[in-house]
Amino acid sequence: MLRSIGASVKGPAHETAGQPNQDAVGLWGHKGGRIATVADGLGSRPLSHIGSRTACQVARQTLTSAKSLEDPKSLISGIYRAWLTAIPIRPAEASTTFLLAIAEADGSSTLAQIGDGLLLYRANGKFGILTEEREGFSNQTNALGLSKAWADWKSKQIKLEKPGDGIVLMTDGISDDLDWSELEGFFNKLFREFSRRGPMKSKNWIEAELNNWPTPNHSDDKTIAMIWIGKK
Repeated sequence: MLRSIGASVKGPAHETAGQPNQDAVGLWGHKGGRIATVADGLGSRPLSHIGSRTACQVARQTLTSAKSLEDPKSLISGIYRAWLTAIPIRPAEASTTFLLAIAEADGSSTLAQIGDGLLLYRANGKFGILTEEREGFSNQTNALGLSKAWADWKSKQIKLEKPGDGIVLMTDGISDDLDWSELEGFFNKLFREFSRRGPMKSKNWIEAELNNWPTPNHSDDKTIAMIWIGKK
């Protein structure tokens, strides 16, 4: 049985300054499956919070009405077009990263990502990472509103088949503080903690963890979503 949890919290500095959460999360059921989206508006863009929220909103509308969920390029193109139409300003002023996970009722899943953040998965018991590890400093930013080429996206199709299989999406407010050598352990911890709690207690637990994140004086918002096959 597929389960899912999502949460987004405002970073301490943004909270103090009265600034909006620049992240957004979307999580919903669809024909017995689960769909999750996570977006992080670029901090340098004045209306990035609108861009991130709009991305999650139009993704839900686009995917709910899609005839098929099997072609990543077609789905992303539809979401991007809907996002451009829905943004009432210049798209570059609302630029946002975007991560997507579609898990259908039989476990067939589509993953996609543009920009920063991190997307982890376990399929048939094997752990994997969709995101490429950054090497050194890079000033190239890929995001909705900036990137136009399909080559700027990472995508993959997998199948969730057994308890413990799942998908985790997160913004860089979380991923930048994680050691890549310990990502599988992080995935396992989320699975254990969510598996032993009900939905509301799981949401409360992860929100508390994000609000008490052990990075002092940070400003970045933190958003995460997970879809997984629960224990029988």
